[in-house]
Amino acid sequence: MALEYKTTIRNRMDVIAPLVRSGRVLDLGIVDSRRERHRTEDRLEKLPNLLFRQICEINPATVGVDIDEEGIEILARQGYQVMAGDVTKIDLGEQFDTIIAGEIIEHLENPGLFLRNMLKHLHPAGVLVITTPNPFYFKQVWKIFRRNRPQVHEEHTCWFDPITLNHLCEVCGFQTQACYWIQKNTFSFKTWPRLLRNYFSHSFLLVVKPRPCRHSEQQP
Repeated sequence: MALEYKTTIRNRMDVIAPLVRSGRVLDLGIVDSRRERHRTEDRLEKLPNLLFRQICEINPATVGVDIDEEGIEILARQGYQVMAGDVTKIDLGEQFDTIIAGEIIEHLENPGLFLRNMLKHLHPAGVLVITTPNPFYFKQVWKIFRRNRPQVHEEHTCWFDPITLNHLCEVCGFQTQACYWIQKNTFSFKTWPRLLRNYFSHSFLLVVKPRPCRHSEQQP
């Protein structure tokens, strides 16, 4: 299925906010671990990440999942509805109207297993929103010129562009509704080519839904 590129957005919440206003919402990868440096110690602070906080402000009943058990305990004490678990294996025993996977798929050992598990947790009329960095972000060219390598987060396991991620979603039982490029509205000599080609944007967002025939396909 050919991708339908919508437009370039400045903030992923422009797309996410209308999708989480009602219904059952699941947000994945919600713990933000920050190293706090104090006068006497260097400790790791665990907080709800910005995306999870923004979604909970819109829909306080949002359920959050993260593999970080210590972080989940902290967030639970703060009143958030959260559970610890591996998103490729967890079974929450219910289906959701909207599932948000913000900058998580590039951290996983098995993205296909993750997508198939989320398919089980998604209502047949629901949507899964995936955001991830774009490997063709033009600023990476400057990183390669300066350091002879791109800038890669130490915990990333893979790269996706819209074409490859769209194909993986199709293989795992989804169909893509729309693709959005994400780029802050700032001008830089290192990033100006994105004005000519959207494929040089910083990151992208896919909205996918279950294929209507998925249930019949799963029958023996």
